[in-house]
Amino acid sequence: MTQRMSRAVVIGGSLAGLLSASALADHADEVVVLDRDRLPDEPLARSGVPQSQHVHGLLASGREAMEELLPGLTDELCALGGELGDFQERTQFYVGDRTLAGGTSGLLALAVSRPLLEHRVRTRVAALPNVTIRERTTVLDLVLDDESGPAARVVGVAVAPLDGVAGPEKAPSGVETVPADLVVDASGRTARTPEWLERRGFPAPAEERVRIDVAYATRQFRRSATHADGLVAVLQPSSPELPRSAIMLAQEGDRWIVGLTGYHGVRPPTDLEEFIAYAATHPGPVGRMLPTLEPLDDGATYRFAANVRRRYEKVRRFPAGLLVTGDALCAFDPAYGQGMSVAALEALELRGCLADGTDDLARRFFARAARHVDTPWTLVVGRDRELPGSTDPAPWATRMMNRYVGALLRAACDDAELATVFLRVSHLAAPPSTLMTPRVVAKVARAALRRGPADRTRRRRDQEEGGRTKGRPGASTPSPA
Repeated sequence: MTQRMSRAVVIGGSLAGLLSASALADHADEVVVLDRDRLPDEPLARSGVPQSQHVHGLLASGREAMEELLPGLTDELCALGGELGDFQERTQFYVGDRTLAGGTSGLLALAVSRPLLEHRVRTRVAALPNVTIRERTTVLDLVLDDESGPAARVVGVAVAPLDGVAGPEKAPSGVETVPADLVVDASGRTARTPEWLERRGFPAPAEERVRIDVAYATRQFRRSATHADGLVAVLQPSSPELPRSAIMLAQEGDRWIVGLTGYHGVRPPTDLEEFIAYAATHPGPVGRMLPTLEPLDDGATYRFAANVRRRYEKVRRFPAGLLVTGDALCAFDPAYGQGMSVAALEALELRGCLADGTDDLARRFFARAARHVDTPWTLVVGRDRELPGSTDPAPWATRMMNRYVGALLRAACDDAELATVFLRVSHLAAPPSTLMTPRVVAKVARAALRRGPADRTRRRRDQEEGGRTKGRPGASTPSPA
């Protein structure tokens, strides 16, 4: 039975929090979003989202989920300069020095900056008649109806105006309790919910952490319609053989945003000449195009320590009246651009769970959210475990899966159908099991048999060339900073 709530509170006003608020708005008389930042009136990067000025990818599934929550959002963003297109048709996805075969995937992805996307979502959510966004507000703790009882329920949050929070030796001023029937923690990777739960005797969720120590350097360049033959994205992912990536994505305002990464101590530079030289160490067009483009800024950097997944779906005792979503639930390597889309899919699941009532809400929501986390955690984090310098070795099953996906990707450079199958999984539009259907496996196997002799010849040639060039200036990759 559907039960309408009096008030729901969302901790965090970034995309995960805003999309959760839009889902809650149909099921609560009032939704209050609490954020520590002074939220900008324009589409600008802000301190509370330090990664916002870097490359962000909105996958097809994420765009569809946002469109379902906020109808008309896609058209609105396109009118402001975002570009909508079939991902397979308008993106070059590199596998080594080759690209996935072109074709039509049906995956309509949107190229748009994170500040513009978040600004328009925030504008739409704030316009909902029963949603209030409170800025410069810090959440100090959860409020429970029974601090020690096994059936305790979260009934609100203790908050204070951020400007009124005193030093560590003084009590915060202006503390108040905001009552709520449901609290949703969307406060990101630094969420304090595990700490708040443990202090009250509830078990904290098991945490899986895969350290990657990834560093970003990002610059923006002028873009014209003639650049890259109408492409909206060029993706050059990292691999164990070359643990760095280059991403070039169209943005509103006739701009390219270009992001370079390095893992486990490698720090991409922001200086223009060094930035271009670093990009050129990766096969593909990014390094070749950059010298011809007009730079628009001085660059920015960002670091991300580890993939972190908190297994709330496995917690056996959890207080009613509380949920966790977005990066507070699982934070992925941002280089793969899946965080925003997973948050949008989780918001849809929240709306669906609430439509079925609030009884046993946490168990139902965490189980459904876990399904959307499983795919990127398996594929992306599995690849990160095999990067040089990783201290979290991949299990045997993960290594085997990585080998198979690598073979599939190589075959997909010549087979548009295989490319579509892979892209649908990476866009979270299909489960990983679709990579293992008899037809797909047979195609991958045939391609591997055909490619075997050519691969052995190429490896011998590369080894011989490596022996001749060893020690020459420029033969090695940039060293860690």
